[in-house]
Order: sequence, then C-alpha cells, then structure tokens
Amino acid sequence: MNTAPCTPTAELVQAACEEFDRENLIVEQALKELFSQYPANSYHPHVLLKVVALNRLYSTQIFAVYDVARNIFQQAQDVDRALAIGSPEIVDKIAKVTISATGKERTNYSFATKYCSWHNPAKYPIWDSRVDRYLRSLKQTPFATFLSANSYLWDYYQEFVRIMSDFRDFYRLGSFTFKEIDKFLWSQGAAPDKTNRPVRTEKSGT
Repeated sequence: MNTAPCTPTAELVQAACEEFDRENLIVEQALKELFSQYPANSYHPHVLLKVVALNRLYSTQIFAVYDVARNIFQQAQDVDRALAIGSPEIVDKIAKVTISATGKERTNYSFATKYCSWHNPAKYPIWDSRVDRYLRSLKQTPFATFLSANSYLWDYYQEFVRIMSDFRDFYRLGSFTFKEIDKFLWSQGAAPDKTNRPVRTEKSGT
C-alpha cells in the first residue's frame, strides 16, 4: 500500500531546515566558507578544491574528480558568467564530462546542480534522487498538473527549475529559498520509494 506524501507547509519546511542545520552544521559552514572564499572558477587548484570538498561532503560519488574539475576550469569564463545570472544551461555543461581514462562521457547531473547551487543558491535548486523521489510522489496530488506525466525531473534542468518554482508558489512557500525547500524535499525523500518505479540516479552518484 502506497503512503501518501506529506503535504508541504511553512511549518514543516521550517522544521526540516532546523533539523538539517543541526545535523549538518559543520559541513554546511565548511562549504559556505570555501565557496565564498573562491567564488570564481578561473584558477584550476581552487576549482579542484571545491569539487573534491563538495563530492566528499555531499556524497556525490564522483571518482574522476580531476576530470570534473578540469571540465569546469576549461569553461571558466562561460561558467562564471552563467552562474552570476543564474543561467540554467550551465548545469548541463558542467554535468557532462569526458573521462580521460576511458574516453567515455558521463553525466554528473546531481553534482552539477549542487555545484551551481553553492555558487548561487537563489537561482539553482538542487536535484538528487531524494528530491526526485518526493516530487514524483506528488503525481497523485493536485500538484500533478505541474508535472510531466512520464518525464524524469533530471532530463532538462530548465524544466526542473520551473517545477521547483511552481512547487514554491503552489504550496505558498514564497518566503523560503530554493536551498531551504531542498532541505524539506531531501528529508521527505529519505523514505523507500513505494511507487514500484526505479529511482533514476545519475551515472556517477546522486
């Protein structure tokens, strides 16, 4: 029997934020200081440091961190310009990486959303398997009108941003940032998926 998803309220989002902040205080402070100190992506060592720290502390399970950092650094001008204005297209450019050891392309979608979010949290909501799981559970609720019937939420980041904006408006959560709402979605998506549909995760981690 499927369990109905928790209906978002301002009180529940606030409670989720407080719990998340208590449990992850040092991690969040460390990443905040790191990304604040090195906001640009034009210096390769700083990019590598941000990639390694985010990968480890947010458990994105990327093994080819050098390739990921190099990909960002080589596009530094485009990346920094896009991050400053909140352009969603840059997520795909950061996500798609050619692995030097194999020559194959991998898509680190979740990592890319998190990397962009830490640079500009007001513009880049985070996607990962927990967020995906919870949002898909809303297909049996009135919010379903905002969700595509068969698409995964990671196919087009611009569409994911739209859905997150609609989510915030629909549930009257306009006083919360994307990052605060993510803490609620992350907490709600922790439960096992009961939809009998596999959760689609990125190839190298969620």
